[in-house]
Amino acid sequence: MEADHVKTPDELIAEQEAAGDEQLRNQKKAGDYDDTSPGTTDEDKRRAWDSKQGDIELHRASHSAESCPESIQEKTTKGKPAALAKATLAITFANDGHVKTATIAPYEEDSALGKCVLRAMKAIIVPAYEGSEQVINWEIDLSGGKKSGPVGGEAGEGDKSEKK
Repeated sequence: MEADHVKTPDELIAEQEAAGDEQLRNQKKAGDYDDTSPGTTDEDKRRAWDSKQGDIELHRASHSAESCPESIQEKTTKGKPAALAKATLAITFANDGHVKTATIAPYEEDSALGKCVLRAMKAIIVPAYEGSEQVINWEIDLSGGKKSGPVGGEAGEGDKSEKK
C-alpha cells in the first residue's frame, strides 16, 4: 500500500484502533488457561524440608558428638569400650530450621555424655522450611566407629523423617 498523501491525525488514530481491535481478537482469554491444578512449583520445592541438607548437618553434628571429651572419658574404662556404644536421639526441627527439642536414650540427659551429645545436636541449623515440624530419629555410634546415621541404617529420603 503506497501512500499518495500524508495521513491526517484522524487517519492515524483510526489505523491504530483497527490494529488494536485485531490484537484483542487474537489475544487469548483468561479462561483459555488451565488453572485447576498448578502442581508443585520450584518455589514450593525450595520452601519444603530439605532432607539432603538435614542429613549433611546431622552427620556433622554426629562427628562432633563422637569426639566429645566427655564421651571419650565415659566410653572407655581401663582401655575397654563401654557396654553402651550407641545413643539414639529423637530430634525435632522447628520451621525456622533450629532444633526445637532433642532427647537421648539410653543415657541420662544430665550425664556428661548426654549433655555433650545433646549440645552437639542442638547446635544444628538447617534451612527454614514450610510445613509441619520434622522429627528425625538418629543413632550415634560412640564406640569410635564413625557409623552414625538414621535409626535402622541408611534409609531412603522418605524414611529419614517422620512428620508430626
